[in-house]
Amino acid sequence: KSTTMIGAFSYFAVGALFTHMFHSMKNNAFTTNSIESTRHPGNAWSLAVKMTFKEKSDLNYILEEWKAVTEYCRKNEPFLLHYEGGLVDSDPQGLTLHMLERYTSKDDYAQRHKSGEEFLKFRPKLKALQDQGKVAVEGYSYQEIGYGFV
Repeated sequence: KSTTMIGAFSYFAVGALFTHMFHSMKNNAFTTNSIESTRHPGNAWSLAVKMTFKEKSDLNYILEEWKAVTEYCRKNEPFLLHYEGGLVDSDPQGLTLHMLERYTSKDDYAQRHKSGEEFLKFRPKLKALQDQGKVAVEGYSYQEIGYGFV
């Protein structure tokens, strides 16, 4: 008798689950990701920069000097949406740094960020390494088109 009750309850539970799933899909409430993005894509302007250093000491020097820039930007540049560096994992020597910068507009980058107090202190240090052939800097920029998410 208890086996029959367990079987009947199992059929009822599975039926209730399928009914719930059917109604959820019908009402477009069934999603694989419950987190909704509040970002309105397509407005940000981004800059990607790759720096390839010849020596680990120069890379470490720039990373150390960059700390003041990141802290300044975090506190004083609300138009700077993303400011992150990372070591390129395809470089076995660990001498290639990739940076991604994301701004509310290209003008905010050109007129506001590049005139920031800490950026103006930092940029000549990187430029000196470039002039000495100790780092190669290349990059590209783009305007978002609005098909992705952050």
